[in-house]
This record gives sequence, C-alpha cells and structure tokens, in this order.
Amino acid sequence: MAQPRFQLIPGGRLAHASVSAGGGVGWRLLGANNRELGRSAVSYADAEDALAALGRVRRLAHLGDAHVVHDQVTGLWAWHLDDSGVLVATSGRGFRHERECRYNLEQFQAAAPTSPATHSDTPTEFPWQRTSTYTITAPEVAT
Repeated sequence: MAQPRFQLIPGGRLAHASVSAGGGVGWRLLGANNRELGRSAVSYADAEDALAALGRVRRLAHLGDAHVVHDQVTGLWAWHLDDSGVLVATSGRGFRHERECRYNLEQFQAAAPTSPATHSDTPTEFPWQRTSTYTITAPEVAT
C-alpha cells in the first residue's frame, strides 16, 4: 500500500480555490488508500511555488486554525485550515455528516506533517487542458 503523499494538480481542478482563469498549480494530500484527505485552498503560479507552500502546510497541520463548517444550501460539511485568517487548505469534498468531516480533518492533520511530495515530474500542460483538434459539427436537418 502506498504511503500518504502530496501530489501536484492543475489549479483549475481546485473547486474551492481562488484561481485566475483556471490556471496555476495546486496540491492535494492523498492517504495511503489514495483517497484525498485535503487540498490547497489557492492556486500557485507554478510547481515550485506549490512545493514551497507545502512546508507551511506541514507546519500548520497542527498549529493552524481548523474550522468545520456547514453549508446550509447543500447540507454538506467541510473543513478549512487557516493561518491567521488566511485560508491554506480545505477538504477535497463535502461530507454528509459532521463526524465524517472531523475524521477527515484528523486524518489530514496526522498525515500532512510527514508526507512527502510525489517525485513525479509535473507537466506544464495536463491532458484535460489541451484543446481538441476535432471539429464537432451539428447534424444536418432535413428540409
């Protein structure tokens, strides 16, 4: 089984992040079972900046202010980790039950301080960011 680790992801995939035009690079923390434990709250300009931010995240896993919040519209629970009011990390998804959300936060806090970043190269362009070379045409309508 794999060990918990940080993985870099395209910034446009960060649902909660403040991303300009869907660009940049973010990170997510994967557990030993490859489930996402948390993700960056912001998108970084490049992979180097995202990797540099991991030192702060590792330190703040226990020292930062953790908040469990409930969205009245969706009915889902999420957690946020901040450093003096600046959002640093967030849960990767919403949870139907508060206890599941709190458990996910505890797993993040336990794994983040010692988890390495993956050693794979971060591509400058991800497959889903490529523009298609195919042209889609509408079907002809009989008159």
